[in-house]
Amino acid sequence: MHKAIFLEGNLRLTIEPDGPILIKAGETGGADPTLPDMEFVRSQGRVYLPGSSLKGVVRAQCERICRSLDGPPRHNLARQRRIDKDFIPPLADNPLLERKNYQEYSANGNDIYFSSGIYFEELRKKNDNLANNTAVIFRRSSFVSQIFGHTSLASRVRFADAYPVGEVTIEERNGVAIDRIYGAVAYGPFNYETVVAGAFQTQITFKNLTLAHLALLGLALRDLAEGRIGIGFGKSRGLGRVKVRFDELRLYYPTCELVNGKLCLLNGREVAPATKLAGLGALCAGGGFDEYDLPPSDVDVGDLPAGLSYRPDDLLGVALVASGNEQVLAVWKACMPAWRWEIGL
Repeated sequence: MHKAIFLEGNLRLTIEPDGPILIKAGETGGADPTLPDMEFVRSQGRVYLPGSSLKGVVRAQCERICRSLDGPPRHNLARQRRIDKDFIPPLADNPLLERKNYQEYSANGNDIYFSSGIYFEELRKKNDNLANNTAVIFRRSSFVSQIFGHTSLASRVRFADAYPVGEVTIEERNGVAIDRIYGAVAYGPFNYETVVAGAFQTQITFKNLTLAHLALLGLALRDLAEGRIGIGFGKSRGLGRVKVRFDELRLYYPTCELVNGKLCLLNGREVAPATKLAGLGALCAGGGFDEYDLPPSDVDVGDLPAGLSYRPDDLLGVALVASGNEQVLAVWKACMPAWRWEIGL
């Protein structure tokens, strides 16, 4: 499945500071007294938001959402639904788990001792053939790792660097570090650069996601847009809040065509009515991908928002384009029933 493309998408968005933000460069200040102690990261003399920083923030929020909703009820329900009933991974890994503290995963839904990457590395040490089976790697990875990847599974979401559009306002600020025990100055004063105004445009590309995957990604991006999470340095000091505007979302089905009001694969199999949004589970149903344990085809579909419709691509395939913030949010909303099914709501 990973060697083929059934669904790919591109989300263009604009990020604006909602107050000061700072993403620190690796080496700042130094011997030059004219430079601030903490400089904003730059590329070719321009400040920018690294894609890795954006991806880390979104992934961390996806993990928080999953840990808030995971537990024995979801685990027991998944055991009834999935083909791999002896191994139901948690929705999110423990990112702080060290290999020396790894314990054999008991498959009880507790993520304290589970990391998808470490789990498959330990399987390889035992020369277990399961560690080299791509279907097993996918279905035994946590839900978040199925999106963002781990050491044995490539990420299916890519975040591009966000570069400024137009002028950017930079301010230099001063601060000190306070000793938490004595209440005195522990370090400082120091100065740092912040961006307080401007607009940064970027894009997120993805492929082969289920609607539940898309829904979780949409929830995390919504939280970023609404200021529930921040980016960069000093978030507990009031830095890092941003506003996000979704400019355009394009979904592309390269193996599909429109036939008599239906979304069909090129081999003629019907995927869903043309009024439905289809995910990876619906696209792969009946195609020999049962071992990947994807959601059922009737679950991995959602109603297309009003005003949106599929259209044939100029060369091959079918495309769906949502323009503007409201239409993009409507697509995320259409994915929510699949996410609710995934977590048992």
